[in-house]
Order: sequence, then structure tokens, then C-alpha cells
Amino acid sequence: MEHSDPTREHPVIYVADDEETNLFIMKATLKADKYKVHTFARGQELLDFLERGEDPPDLLLLDVMMPGMSGFDVCARVRDTAEYDRLPIVMVTGLDDIQQKVHGLDQGADDYITKPFHPMEVRARVRNLLRLKFAGDELQRTNLLLSDEKFHLEEIVRERTRELENTTLGVVAALEKANALNDSDTGNHILRVCAYSELIANGLGLPGEAVNRIRRYASLHDVGKVGLADEVLKKPGPLTKDEFEAMKIHTTMGYELLELARSDELAKNIALCHHERFNGKGYPNGLSGKAIPLEARIVALADVFDALTTKRIYKNAYPLDRAMRMIDEERGAHFDPRLVDIHLAGLPAIQEILDRYEDSSTATPLGQGGGPEVLRSALADFD
Repeated sequence: MEHSDPTREHPVIYVADDEETNLFIMKATLKADKYKVHTFARGQELLDFLERGEDPPDLLLLDVMMPGMSGFDVCARVRDTAEYDRLPIVMVTGLDDIQQKVHGLDQGADDYITKPFHPMEVRARVRNLLRLKFAGDELQRTNLLLSDEKFHLEEIVRERTRELENTTLGVVAALEKANALNDSDTGNHILRVCAYSELIANGLGLPGEAVNRIRRYASLHDVGKVGLADEVLKKPGPLTKDEFEAMKIHTTMGYELLELARSDELAKNIALCHHERFNGKGYPNGLSGKAIPLEARIVALADVFDALTTKRIYKNAYPLDRAMRMIDEERGAHFDPRLVDIHLAGLPAIQEILDRYEDSSTATPLGQGGGPEVLRSALADFD
């Protein structure tokens, strides 16, 4: 006889019957097909042996009428064990009673054999049920293998993602360093812009991970300036029209650098769009309102506020109170009104940030007069 179980040379069958003659005949019938047969005179004996797990069965043949525990009881107990929920169970009965058969099927039996039985019938029914069981076992094994393979593939993807994130962070750190070296006259500008951006993002109630990413990538808002000539980047006086157009390119240049670094989309949005204005009069794409990514709207306000309150090569610092008024005056024009409200409400934290990351010359104290007039108009300078 051929069978499809690749893990067992001889399928194992348990037979329970209180008649010794029946057990002998059934065992001889099944061994003709090279099955390994265990016989039991009581249902409880079968269950005890099954529980020990010494030789797990591939099929059960249960006499219905046995003393102490009937075949129906044994069937129900086996079906309560998850490990054997697919185990074929055949009830053997001397009664051709339809209600009895229905009851057995309700208990989880798969088939019936009526006494007196013919050996060929027994072997045919057993063969068919085992074929179905082994096919189901193979399907289950295949599904487990596929599931395991899926798990390993997912783990490979997760590991690759971690590697990519680490690589990206390394590239980002290098770009940050290059940016700081190229624009060193701004001192702690990058640290302050990150802190102001975090303050606004928290005020919006954004999730912690989003806040962390905005703070992290705010540091890259001007990374494209690494490609600008020093005569444009560090010019102490007003820019010519051509020089201003050259300066504007730092947004797209920053985006392209981060694209090459395969950086976070949020970082690319900040680099590209932090000079867009809420009223649509910014650059490089003239976006307006909510068409400007939120992270870029946040960094735009943080960037301009820091430029107003700190000394640059082309200007002195504005007093804090005056800088706050200038931000308020640009509500709905340069800046998202919601972000202006959050920024203005954060004055104590803003002062703390200014103190923590103070340059050698920063804003004059709140309420005191301003410094000399700036060399360029207050906001045009930050475009």
C-alpha cells in the first residue's frame, strides 16, 4: 500500500474494542496494509496511552458500545484536544441506527463501519481517510514553512530598514557638519531652530515620533547652502537680483542632496519648502496654505524668528519683544496663523532656548530698545 505521509514509514492506528475477537480480526486486517496497530480493550486505556504521546496515532477505530466509556465518549474527549482536531476517527457499531450515527458524527466522528464488516471495506475506508489526513498534514506543513519564510523575509526587511536608517543618519550628520562649517557665522542657529521647531510641533499636539523627526531634520533646512559660493552666502551687503536668484537655489539643492542620501521625506520637505510663504509668495514653487508641508511651515517660522533675534554678518539682533511683534504681523502672510499663536504663547520657553544656545551677540533683553537698523529690510533678507 502507498501512503503520502513523508514523515512516517508505517501509519499508526489505534483500535478500541472490548471484544478480544474483534480486536484480533481488526489488527490482522490492518496489518495486511503494513499499518502499525495498537489495540485497547477499554476507551480509557486508549486515552491514557494517547496522553503519554509515545506513538501518536494517524487514525482511530472505536467500538461504540464499550463498558465504562463508550466510543462516543472517547471521540468527544479526543476532539477536545487541539493537537488531534484533524485526527480521523471511525466508529465501529453493530447497530444500523441512523440516530446513533448522527450522534457519533456530532461528537466528531468522520465515518462509520457496521459490524459484521468485510476486511476490504475496512481497508478501503481507512486508506481514504488517511489519504485525506496526510494531504491535510502536508498542507499544514507547507503553510508553516510559508509562514516561517514570510517571518524571515519580514525580519530581513526590518534589518535592511535599520541599516538604511543608520546610513541615512550618518549621511545627515555629515551634511549637518558641512552645513555648520560652511555657515559658521550663525553660531548656534541650527540648535535654536531645532528647539523652536520642537516647541511649535509640541504645541500642535503632534505625536512624539513626529516631533522628534521635525526637531532632528530641522537642522537640515539650509543644507543646500553647501553648494553656494562664499561671495553670495557671506556677502555683508544687499544681494543683487542675480545673487538673490542664486541664493534661492539652496532649497532645491538641499532637496537633491537629501534625495541622494535617501533621507526621510520629512527632511526633504523641510529643505525644499522652508522658504514657501503661507500667502503663496515664497519659493521655490509658490505653494500656499496647507499645500506647504506642515513640517516646512514650522521650520519656516523657527528659522525667521532666530534670524530676527540673533546677530548676522549683515545685521544686528532685534530685541525679543520687537521680533515677536514682527512674527505676529506676518500672521497669514509669511506664516501659518496657528503656528504664530503657538509661538507667541511660548515666550518663557523661547527665552530659555535663547539663553541656552546664546551666541556671543544675540537679542537684547525683552522690553529694551533695538539695535541699529538692519542693512536689508527685515523679512526680505530671509527669503
